[in-house]
Amino acid sequence: MLIVPVENRPDWNNPPLATLLLIVINVLVFFVYQGKDQQRVEQSWQWYAQSGLVEREHATFRAYLHRTDRALLAEIDADTGHADGNAPQAVWQRNVQFQHAAHDPAFALALHQALDGDPHWRENRSHFDKLVNAVSRRAYAFNASEARPVTWLTNLFLHGSVSHLLGNMAFLFLFGFALEIAVGRGIFLLLYLCSGLGGTLLYWMSQLGTDHSVLGASGAVSGLMGMYIALYGMRKITFFYNVIFFSGHVRAPALVILPVWVGYELVGAYYARDSVAHWAHTGGLLFGFVLLALWMRVGLRVDRDYVEKTDPDAPFKAALSHIQELVAALKLDAARPAAEALVKAHPRDARAWRAWYGVVKIAPSSRDYHRVVHGLFKQAGHAARDPVLQALIETVAHDYTKTGGAAPALTESVALALAPRLGRVEHIAPLAFVVGRLLASESRHDAMPGVLQAAVNLSRKAANHTQALHFREQLAARFPDSVEARQLAAHAPA
Repeated sequence: MLIVPVENRPDWNNPPLATLLLIVINVLVFFVYQGKDQQRVEQSWQWYAQSGLVEREHATFRAYLHRTDRALLAEIDADTGHADGNAPQAVWQRNVQFQHAAHDPAFALALHQALDGDPHWRENRSHFDKLVNAVSRRAYAFNASEARPVTWLTNLFLHGSVSHLLGNMAFLFLFGFALEIAVGRGIFLLLYLCSGLGGTLLYWMSQLGTDHSVLGASGAVSGLMGMYIALYGMRKITFFYNVIFFSGHVRAPALVILPVWVGYELVGAYYARDSVAHWAHTGGLLFGFVLLALWMRVGLRVDRDYVEKTDPDAPFKAALSHIQELVAALKLDAARPAAEALVKAHPRDARAWRAWYGVVKIAPSSRDYHRVVHGLFKQAGHAARDPVLQALIETVAHDYTKTGGAAPALTESVALALAPRLGRVEHIAPLAFVVGRLLASESRHDAMPGVLQAAVNLSRKAANHTQALHFREQLAARFPDSVEARQLAAHAPA
């Protein structure tokens, strides 16, 4: 059974960094750390064979099987006639003994009872146990009989197979990116780990008295599923479902899906004969649901705009659309004050400036046109942090230099702020115009040497050598002691 929400899509302008970090950690742990498990198993097998433990423990192994598994002992005895120790059946017999030696606690206890008096055996067996315990499943999976503190957390980052990893990471991303946006990265990570611990807790309680182990992010990922239900509550959201041969989409209150998910895991826990940790899934689901429900109950922050799909930019977009409608209807007298009000409310938003400029550029000789251009050019100092605003200023600069006549918008301060924003070859014409205005006004500002040096260099790149020579001469004449003048003089063409 598969039921997943398809209500949201990732916003790559605000990427789910915490979710992606968890995925990267899980993938690295599996392929880098767990990827060496086969080598660790081979090392333990080689030691078991080469140290003589196979022969030393064989009699105890037979006695153990005589008490616990006579059918297996009979199967081994049926093939004891193989004289060749490398025959397939002999290898199989040694592998059976190795598997019990490495993974059967009852056999390990029987060995210690029978052989503890042999110091040589104890030394070899201690090294063997060290090698076996280095395998990831033994080192960091959660074992119900041991419940070592570190493994409550570490088991959440281990996986039993590639398909196990891929399944968990797919669900982690599906639920994680939406929850991360809604509750914030820090709280998302905290609740993810707490849900995983809750899943491990219920698994432990269900397996008390056994030697069973659990590993995988499934409990924590199930916690995300529970959190998703708590986040949306009775709001209707769209789910994709696949049950046996039936699949499709259904729109239902999110809370309705919780008992379906929990019921499915409980049925699996009681009736399924598989290796899936259904109790860990159930614990994660319930812990995740309760934790986020309590979080919201005490009034702590949740991004309601995201949950409710409210567009915080909607009032701005509505005002922008209204201005565009007025311009289309040629109601410019109404459009101008509306656009000006939008810019005053959003002075750093390039869309507002573009709307206002679009209203006034129809009359480039008007006072309003020069006033808008002047105001926009004053934003040049902020344009470095906003490429859209930067592009608009560059476009307007090109337009403005083509109007001819007076250019009241280019005050000294505005021209000095604008010049660095025109530092590319394709902007050489408006840059030359701006620098010409500064020279005509006899500007002595400290930034002038740098502006003139940039104009020289950009003119050279544009292959306008006459213009480059003019600006270099102006720099040498007006600011002869400046660092920029000395640099240009030192690198003057022969």
